[in-house]
Amino acid sequence: MDVIAMNQIPTESGLLSRILDLAEDAVITIGRDQRVLYFNAGAEHTFGYQREEVLGRSINILIPSSFRRAHTAHVKVFEDSPEASKRMGDRAEIVGLRRDGTEFPAEASISKAEQGGELLHMVILRDITKRKDAERKIEQSLREKEALLQEIHHRVKNNLQVVSSLLGLQSRQVADEEIRRAFRESQNRVHSMSLIHEQLYQSEDLSKIDCQEYAEQLVGHLFRSYGVSLSRVKLEMDFGGERMPMALAVPIGLILNELLSNCLKHAFPQGRNGEITVRLDRQQDGRLCLRVSDNGVGLPKNVNLWNARSLGLRLVRILSEQMGAELNMNSESGTCMELVFQGQAAAGAKEAAVSQGETKKT
Repeated sequence: MDVIAMNQIPTESGLLSRILDLAEDAVITIGRDQRVLYFNAGAEHTFGYQREEVLGRSINILIPSSFRRAHTAHVKVFEDSPEASKRMGDRAEIVGLRRDGTEFPAEASISKAEQGGELLHMVILRDITKRKDAERKIEQSLREKEALLQEIHHRVKNNLQVVSSLLGLQSRQVADEEIRRAFRESQNRVHSMSLIHEQLYQSEDLSKIDCQEYAEQLVGHLFRSYGVSLSRVKLEMDFGGERMPMALAVPIGLILNELLSNCLKHAFPQGRNGEITVRLDRQQDGRLCLRVSDNGVGLPKNVNLWNARSLGLRLVRILSEQMGAELNMNSESGTCMELVFQGQAAAGAKEAAVSQGETKKT
């Protein structure tokens, strides 16, 4: 087939050629023998050739040698397929070859049609070098930011561990058992926050906490801290694969620390056996329900969430209010605390520690 000189074909074809020359994308037509029949101005700009240098020559001059065999095979498959058009390459991306020998990434689609009994292929190709460069810069920036965030979490974790160690050292200088207990509880609260930063430092996802993994580490620490054996107090936990953003994980971690500490300290006196259940379920309205229950002795009848003077229960209540959560307690058979809250952090949720009043036994 002769080369299509669009500017020599009258009326419609000449108008079409001028329209195609206005396109920034490269528009190339090739025959069944893989020779170039049409090469628009966009193709000249993209590949660096003048159209007279390309017309009648093999399309291979526009394709890197390492891709030519695959290109020929793909075109053959496309010829035999019922499709009239399709994208080319993996994720519609291919590699082009400029006149100066440089390679560049491109997006391309190919279509086919018959003219005068001959099968023609038309390729529309866009140079995406700038976009790929921008994507690489964004990816590099994201990697740098992730590394920085990981380092921040690592340093915050280390600083919190230092605070916890200082509290432990200070408690050893105190003879009063009540004050020593208060120091230990403060250590546990600091540790609950430290675990969050440790998990974020080790995680590939720096935005959310794996609830199950976090709770398992927290529970292990609390059981060791209070000298409780898992053979005596059995524990069942199920967080349903939920993950939480840090703004939620910190208050929830502190609340969970207080509720589990209360269970281990008061629910099973005099070495009695028992069970603790911790569940996190997603309700039909999309909210999450955290339930911590035990089959222990329950709370005294004159103690409830709203008149409690102990730091632990007041902390639970205040953090729940900051999260906009519903908090309920049932102490008819053992103790059950239920916290219902939005799956995403409520505006104004804070990682606050409350230090009002005297610390008393929960």
